[in-house]
Amino acid sequence: YGMIQDNHIHHLARSVACTSAGGSAIGVDSYYHGVKTDIVGNVVNDIGSAGCTYVQGIYVSTSGSIKNNLVYRVGAVGIHLWHDATDVVITNNTVTSSNFGMVVGGGDFYYTTAGANNVYVANNIIFDNKYGISEQGKTGTANKYVNNLVFQNPTYNISLRNGLKDTGTISSNPLFKAYSKTAAAPDFHLTISSPAIGRGTATNAYPTDLDGKPRNASTGYDIGAYQH
Repeated sequence: YGMIQDNHIHHLARSVACTSAGGSAIGVDSYYHGVKTDIVGNVVNDIGSAGCTYVQGIYVSTSGSIKNNLVYRVGAVGIHLWHDATDVVITNNTVTSSNFGMVVGGGDFYYTTAGANNVYVANNIIFDNKYGISEQGKTGTANKYVNNLVFQNPTYNISLRNGLKDTGTISSNPLFKAYSKTAAAPDFHLTISSPAIGRGTATNAYPTDLDGKPRNASTGYDIGAYQH
């Protein structure tokens, strides 16, 4: 029942050897029986060397939530569920410039063998990664993918298992204010023309955005970490 909130975690493991020992900027692990940890409002960037598939941004192997996080330039996966991950809510995150934007899956289990199930993925921007949203390993039939903006992930934007279908997906450039894959401080706020504005769902949305700005029905729920 932990909370990891309002941190800026950056420039880790950029020059270390890429080995299967692995690592992550934020790691929530079930090995010691942790459950229901919330990861909210963090900025995670420049983690792992480019192309290193063993170093993750946010890595969760139990239940909980991942909301309002900005993740970019991660060697492996921006947001990664694995091991015993299940019953996870993933809403209003922005993930760019990484190898995988998001992986939902289970494997290398510690205590269960059920796989990642009852995972709710909504209102996320997954943009300009090599891969977009990917189900891998063992996954369940109760996962939902709702109102995400998934675009310019050239290998594929969404790859789901068990016949699951995403709904309300937007396939358009999010039109950030000042996006860059290499700039020291890109601006991931939405321009007034962004297709992400007002296209999110209120279900499981965090009440404020990454800046602390309220999300509410009167202005419409935006997709991504920032409300316009």
